[in-house]
Amino acid sequence: MKKNIPAKLLVYISKEFLNSFFIIFLIFFSLALLVNFVEEVTFFKEKNLDNFIINISYLSLAKTPNTIIELSIFIFLFSGILFFVKMQKNSEINTMLLSGISKFIPVIAPALISFVFGIIIITLLSPLSSSSLKYYEEIKRLHSSNDNLIVINNLGLWFMESLPNSYNIIRADRISDNNFSELKNVTIYNLNKDFTFVKRLDSKKITISNKNWILENTKILDGDNQNKEKNNNSYPSINFLSSININDLKEYFSNADTVSFLDILKNIEKLNQRGYSGDELKVKFHKYLSLPIYLFGMILLSTLFTIRLNKDYNTLMYLFFGLIVGFFLYFLNDLSIAIGVSNKLPLTIAIWSPVLVILFLSLINIIKLNDS
Repeated sequence: MKKNIPAKLLVYISKEFLNSFFIIFLIFFSLALLVNFVEEVTFFKEKNLDNFIINISYLSLAKTPNTIIELSIFIFLFSGILFFVKMQKNSEINTMLLSGISKFIPVIAPALISFVFGIIIITLLSPLSSSSLKYYEEIKRLHSSNDNLIVINNLGLWFMESLPNSYNIIRADRISDNNFSELKNVTIYNLNKDFTFVKRLDSKKITISNKNWILENTKILDGDNQNKEKNNNSYPSINFLSSININDLKEYFSNADTVSFLDILKNIEKLNQRGYSGDELKVKFHKYLSLPIYLFGMILLSTLFTIRLNKDYNTLMYLFFGLIVGFFLYFLNDLSIAIGVSNKLPLTIAIWSPVLVILFLSLINIIKLNDS
């Protein structure tokens, strides 16, 4: 009979934690959906959008999975706080202690559940989030003032520049040493508004300053076959005005949220082949990889100012403590990543350091808690 007690107890603890988790999850999901909805209403209020409310709702839903992933640390921290406060107020922990059960039991079950949820997030929610965010950005791009298209594939970096009476299709073989202001082996196809070929420019190197592109060692192939003297003319340097800003290129390649965890390594390799380090994707990869451990640590950390503190505060006060701790951890993560991206510390160490420090301190807290 005694052997069945721990199993039944673990089932009960797991059930209670999941109840706390779903309450917190629904609160965060509702807030994320509301904030995204208001943001889309603000963006589309002066644009011609059919079925306004329905399409706005779709866009808000499409963006919400990514928001939930970003807020997952807060969700599990608050879930742990709510769970332990409820058990403490119901004197369930004291009852377990009087029954000879260690304080470690009500802690390890929700911590392991959180670890499993972390794996589910990176393997199942991450692909859903990246796909829905791509859909979201495609719809937003159709209604934004910027009609330019930027794509990367095995053939290089492609840009389509939409002009009032023509189009430029630009292909670059690679960029120079992670520097978007220099493109190597570039071809520019100029088409009229009917997509008829006008001319082609081949350049060994392009230097970009804002929207002014300087083409070096350039050959021009004119589409007018009757004037063959213009064909294959070479120029040492040509000024080319473009509506594509260099910052547009950087922002496109820095949006790591549109890449699923399962595809990140493949995309990093592709970017490296094109001369771009893909630091943003590396950061995202390690953040995903460390997420299960981080969520595990959040549950252990939540015992610090609940079971460990053992004060009869209002539940909202405990959640307020969690909010302060959550913002501190968020700031610590961003600071550590900024140090890694600036090359003052190896990127991998910079990303994993906060996670391992939190886990180490939390484990020490649990050991002391179990001995008390």
